[in-house]
Amino acid sequence: MTMIDALQIDCVELTGPTSGQGVMHLTSYHAQPQGYLNGGATLAFGEILSGMLSNQLIQDDQFAVGQSVTANHMRPMKAEGNLIAEGQLLLQGKTSHVWRFDMYDESHRLISQVTVTCAIVPKNR
Repeated sequence: MTMIDALQIDCVELTGPTSGQGVMHLTSYHAQPQGYLNGGATLAFGEILSGMLSNQLIQDDQFAVGQSVTANHMRPMKAEGNLIAEGQLLLQGKTSHVWRFDMYDESHRLISQVTVTCAIVPKNR
């Protein structure tokens, strides 16, 4: 089982040349002891999503790895339902990509904003 499976991430797709989205289905696995979404799960979701989207944009002999993740959590959310990420590729360089994701609940309330820098590295490294 991968972390993608454990976090229940799916619906990852490019929605344009510089945009993408994904969904994380929330359960008690994603919760802090108080039942709210754990910020660490949100950060992992952003890093996974950025890598998956960047990998669709780069050459077959390269892959994307998370290099830096920052987040601002705007409001608490119970760990239930779905966390929906809508992202924009802010920088598409030869050796790095920078993504910004707005993460919403099912009522389209902003929960978190996550920015991820991915290093683009050769597969044979």
